[in-house]
Amino acid sequence: MKNNSNSSRHLYGCAVTIAFALQSGTIGADTADAVAAASGSSCTAARPFYWEIGQSSGSPVVSGQVGGTDYARTTTVALASASKWIFGAYVTERYSGIPTGSSGDTIVASLKMLEGHTSFNPLACKLTFRVNACQTIGDNEDVDTSKIGDFNYGGGDGQYAAADSGLLNLGTKTKAQLLSEINSYLSLGSSFAYSYPSVSGGMEANAEDYASFLQGLMSGSYVMSSYLGYDSEVTQCTNCYSPFGTVDMHYSLHHWVEDYTGGQLPSGAYVGTGDGSYSSPGGFGFYPWITSDKSYYGIISMEGNSEDGFVCGTAIREAFFQ
Repeated sequence: MKNNSNSSRHLYGCAVTIAFALQSGTIGADTADAVAAASGSSCTAARPFYWEIGQSSGSPVVSGQVGGTDYARTTTVALASASKWIFGAYVTERYSGIPTGSSGDTIVASLKMLEGHTSFNPLACKLTFRVNACQTIGDNEDVDTSKIGDFNYGGGDGQYAAADSGLLNLGTKTKAQLLSEINSYLSLGSSFAYSYPSVSGGMEANAEDYASFLQGLMSGSYVMSSYLGYDSEVTQCTNCYSPFGTVDMHYSLHHWVEDYTGGQLPSGAYVGTGDGSYSSPGGFGFYPWITSDKSYYGIISMEGNSEDGFVCGTAIREAFFQ
């Protein structure tokens, strides 16, 4: 696993190395615009990184490495919150759709982060060996009852649903057993692993294998394909918390809906209007997305800052489709 230090960012500073491949019969002019955006100012802070855009099958339409060769398609990185999309897909696969009954309602509410577990510390889970220990260590299982019913981003609700014996009943599983359970439904690529037993943030993988997962969502191989954006929640309210500042996205089953109309990121940068893409940005900058019509996917693979990956990835996507 690569580590993105300040020294490596400074080392590559102004160096930009892009190697891209184009499939015959694809958009052409837009791929050149995407390449230009990847080396542009919106992606400076994300360097070094690997990126790609592809369709529902086959190799990437366009891809590249920017700021050096630290990250490639086969470089394993920490997914952080990009793990959430995997877990959401597992739940819909396991239940062949939306889980039902009172327990199902709680599972869905947990995937949409409405259950009030707002004190979750994912770093504490690195000291644990099983799903239930990750849920109970420190303040991780604490519930703020005043937050129940409102969107509050974090890993606590998903971990609660996973660990509870009356819900998903995964509490006794080690990280290896958890991966085996997930793979029994999703058959993920070999680079996927849990570095610690947090269902909403503990995975690692490379871009190649994550792209295959996205292609499964796009092609309909996974049940989640029919539930992208399902019954999404507002993420802006007086009792809400979003890592995207005041940007008014929506949130569905452990993934985002980028249908925002404006707002300000935590860095102070303002955004325009979202295109409705589905995504699951990770806390270290890994940024996977699918267009709202499920025709294209994209990935930024890096280990740095979450906002940097998001800003860069959306800039590349906008350039690709302009």
